[in-house]
Amino acid sequence: MTNSSKFSFLRRVRIHDGECGAVARALHHAVKGSSLCQADPRKVLGSTNERKVMSNKAFFKRVALAAIASLGFGMLSVSPSVAAVANHTLTIDAAADDAKVGETATAVLTQNWTKLDQYDSVTIQAVVTSSNSASAGTLMLVLSESSTSTAATFPTFSNDTATTGADINQTLISPNPSNAKTVVTFGNPGDSTARGINAKWSLRLVNISAAGTYTVSVLTRTSDNGATKVIATPAVTWTVTVTDQDRSATAASTVTVRTAEAGSLNQASGYFAGTREGTDSNTLTAATSSATDLTPEFSLVVKQKLGSGTNTARESYTVTVSGEAFVTAGTGLDGAAVAAATSRPIATSGGVKSVRMPTPVADSPTLVRVWSTGTAGTATVTVTTDGGVVLGTKTFTFHGTIAGLEKVTTYKNVIRAGTNAGSVSVISLKAVDSGGRAVTGRSIAGVSSNVAAIASGTCTDAITYAGVATDASTADGVYLCDLTQSASSVSGAAAAITWRTLKYLSTTEYWTVTQDVKMGGAATTWTIATDKATYEPGEKMVITVTAKDASGNTPYDLQAGPTLRMNKQYGGTLSMSSFLGGVSTSVSRDDDGTILDGNNLFAPAASGKFIITGTDALDATVTATATVGDDAATAAASAATDAALEAIDAANAATDAANLAAEAADAATVAAEEARDAADAATAAVEALATEVATLMAALKAQITTLANTVAKIAKKVKA
Repeated sequence: MTNSSKFSFLRRVRIHDGECGAVARALHHAVKGSSLCQADPRKVLGSTNERKVMSNKAFFKRVALAAIASLGFGMLSVSPSVAAVANHTLTIDAAADDAKVGETATAVLTQNWTKLDQYDSVTIQAVVTSSNSASAGTLMLVLSESSTSTAATFPTFSNDTATTGADINQTLISPNPSNAKTVVTFGNPGDSTARGINAKWSLRLVNISAAGTYTVSVLTRTSDNGATKVIATPAVTWTVTVTDQDRSATAASTVTVRTAEAGSLNQASGYFAGTREGTDSNTLTAATSSATDLTPEFSLVVKQKLGSGTNTARESYTVTVSGEAFVTAGTGLDGAAVAAATSRPIATSGGVKSVRMPTPVADSPTLVRVWSTGTAGTATVTVTTDGGVVLGTKTFTFHGTIAGLEKVTTYKNVIRAGTNAGSVSVISLKAVDSGGRAVTGRSIAGVSSNVAAIASGTCTDAITYAGVATDASTADGVYLCDLTQSASSVSGAAAAITWRTLKYLSTTEYWTVTQDVKMGGAATTWTIATDKATYEPGEKMVITVTAKDASGNTPYDLQAGPTLRMNKQYGGTLSMSSFLGGVSTSVSRDDDGTILDGNNLFAPAASGKFIITGTDALDATVTATATVGDDAATAAASAATDAALEAIDAANAATDAANLAAEAADAATVAAEEARDAADAATAAVEALATEVATLMAALKAQITTLANTVAKIAKKVKA
């Protein structure tokens, strides 16, 4: 046998058995046999002790005998091929798996075998042998890792595409099914060394589109050095049980209202043409009645979704209606292509009030049609899944014949004069029926009493204010009205506008409302005022600018307000609104004068006078002043301080008086002491005088006694 390409697998490496059989040595390695048989036992599987100790002499003898035996057998007959692949195993991580429709089921195959010759190979074929749908899944075999028993070399792999003709003997199953996958494992081309081959495969069942049980058979075949492949073991079976995804619709689903205009609901223009999904285009229309009507008043576009918002929910649902409407199932998404069988059912039953919609065929919207009963009123339509989830509830209004006009909002009463003035929105009106329901489809015009000022007026439904169309721009019976000024209109001119619409289309009787307007120019001169003269620190304040035009008249409404500044730090925002009636204010307000935010400007925190300044259209500086006073706490603190100071003054006065009293007391004490000293001196003098008198009296008494005694003696002597 040579390395020619007579075998189906080119460039394959022949892998020899470790025992170097006599026949193989005789045919291929008679000269180099000793070197082949002395391979490193770590790299050659199954090496024997006999080969290790074989002498050269014994070796050549065996080669000769083998050659003779080989030639003899070749002349007699051809023996069956025996695969040289050894130790082949194939296992699967799990024989059964579960999956959902749309998911991928995965199993892991582990393959091990030993190559013994250059072109030995093993083929793995996986095929869906049993399923409920031949095209309900696709197999994939993906190599995840591989190795050999020698780290320096690696196996090679390729797809086996031979399925018919001369190569039919290479297929495991004939004919090869479309949902089968085949791979081949080779050794390393040019390498005849025996090696262990290891591989892991990821077996995947993808694109599963139907529920059921899928049986996947994984079979193998071997090739002995490129010879004919033969079916072999091992083989494994993998069973995948596939169940449906949860298709239950959730609150993430949308129910969108659309008017039934031709072409507005076909798939080519987008299911939600006109406005975005989930935004209703209209819920108001006239109450009509016609047994042959093929155009419903409304359509519901129902888009079912799972909780994640993906478009994979598919569930039957029921539509019920209460009030003045009927419902039917749509037969297509084109509002103009409704089959006669689905026309509005005016029958003895009174119309259909409930319809059950089957499970959608694909992840696409379904259509429900809503029809008027012909009677003015309202209707509520509810969409509920079989699982009880309410996908949407819509309320529709069917109006009757117009019974009047009403003012809704007045935007402007002072209109810009002059040749540069354009059409301006001034008022919104509502047409109503006898039940107060808005009426659509009316033609409303304005007639001026002074065409020199206002030329004409027109009204339009379904347009938002300022002519900006949005998703909310629907025909709701509220009409925005515009006035067109005369080119020669002047400031100060006035006109009465009569807004009118016909009561009956065949008469000249009108439903009317009136609006008085004046003409004005640009704001030229200003005055600035504050709502208070004195503020507490940080108190809310309002600044008002009143303007006049060059003619001294009120300037036209909604022109830009002035720019002001303040000489002290203030709180909030100093932003002036547009002029309305000649007045601009620091309070934020809507164009019709409705206050949006009245707490956006606050007085400075620092006390004292502050100045508000602006420059008018004549470049004149305009100012206003106000004062920030002390707040209550500061005033109380000041009063307390004043009282404390007064108390201190009084205490000081009392101290001074006490000091004066103390000085007087000291003087009095001194005087008293002096008086006492004088009294003591007087007493001492008196006492001394008394003593002296007493002494004198005693001396006098002694003298008198002596005198008496003398007189007695004299008398005695006289008597004698």
